[in-house]
Amino acid sequence: MKCFLCKSDHGRPNSLIKHLKVIHGLCTGRTLHLKCGQVGCSCSFGSFSGFRKHLNKCHVSGSFDSVEESDFSPHQSVECNATDVDVSSEHLEGQSTLTSAHLVNSCAAVISDLKAAGVSQSVVNSVVMSMEEIVQDIQQHAKETVIKHVFGDERETEMCKKVEACFEELENPFTVLNSEYKRSKFLSGKWETVEPIECVIGSRFDTRRNKKTGTYDQTVVQDKFMYVPILSTLESIFKSQYVAEMLKSSDTDDSRLRDIHDGSFFKTHPLFSTEKHTVQIQMFYDDFEVANPLGSKRGIHKLGAIYFTLRNFSPKWNSLLANIHLCALFHAQDLKRYSFSEILAPVVRDIKVLENDGIEIPLYGGRVRGSVVQVTGDNLGLHSLFGLVESFSARYCCRFCLTEKENFQTEFSEDSSKIVLRTKDTYTAHCQEMADNPSLPYIFGVKR
Repeated sequence: MKCFLCKSDHGRPNSLIKHLKVIHGLCTGRTLHLKCGQVGCSCSFGSFSGFRKHLNKCHVSGSFDSVEESDFSPHQSVECNATDVDVSSEHLEGQSTLTSAHLVNSCAAVISDLKAAGVSQSVVNSVVMSMEEIVQDIQQHAKETVIKHVFGDERETEMCKKVEACFEELENPFTVLNSEYKRSKFLSGKWETVEPIECVIGSRFDTRRNKKTGTYDQTVVQDKFMYVPILSTLESIFKSQYVAEMLKSSDTDDSRLRDIHDGSFFKTHPLFSTEKHTVQIQMFYDDFEVANPLGSKRGIHKLGAIYFTLRNFSPKWNSLLANIHLCALFHAQDLKRYSFSEILAPVVRDIKVLENDGIEIPLYGGRVRGSVVQVTGDNLGLHSLFGLVESFSARYCCRFCLTEKENFQTEFSEDSSKIVLRTKDTYTAHCQEMADNPSLPYIFGVKR
């Protein structure tokens, strides 16, 4: 192996990589540019791992860098002059498999934590490449140290070649995860990650720059939002090994109001009051700014998000961010054009399936039905979701009662004759009146 900088010769690809790092001070990064110094090869690389793979694949013969499989099997026990311990091949094989799988799982957990923390894909790629090089260097250093102290100058013996082959066959745990495709495939297979679905809700004309002519043309752009299938998310949640610990019993012997399960709504619900095991979904909606909320781009990049949690779990577990699941993500400006009906269509479709057919939950040994038990959010979000007026200076701007604005500062009890609480029947009547007379701006605060 010839160095492209100083033209020195090295026995193996790993020796050349170590020479480039130690002698020439090259390190992983955007400025790394490696050239293949072998005769007749003009390839260049931006990472040590890619350079090493190229050398092993294109410039190393089979007999030079490895031992024939017929001469040595990794399942054979290796005797070391320093010890007289004899370990069976079955024990070594099982221990090696468990250790390798554990290392890969640990590395995958670290990478998934980075992704969950919102780290960009380029940073994740850089971290994985750097860790792959670090582990490779550690393995190489361990191999050289063992051979030096155990065999000394007797490196041409058969036993030394076997030990060296064992180190060569050690798999770098980050190699399995060194690309976005590999990581996605591994995480989907191990933890059954639920991928979002891109839903098209309409199209519009927008101005786009034509790269060929340099002019700005009117082009058709699709309006989309992302939907994370709620049924698939629920099935993944109930496959967790901790779900039995997180579930709680809603049975109480006294009349204290501790949770929604103790209220009259839950106890008279046609589904939750009749079936022992149900999936109880609490949904939450809110908008948030991804840009500076005080800057000139305020409102342009505003996003709306719908989340959900499970009321089956105790508050101890629902307070964790890991148990708050994203359901839909959309542009807030699309609400004015398409309304909530288009965005909530896949959510409502899956909720209907959950109510009628249910999902398979291994813990309960069969299919379990469920539904939405509660919808939460701030004032503006809930008024927008339920079709109420979004101006809190309007005459009827309360979603709980039909009290007029001038009585807000004087009436504070539900027992007052001036306070009439909203009910499902009055809400339906107001919606029907709006449908009969679309020219009306709103009826008692109900717009749609």
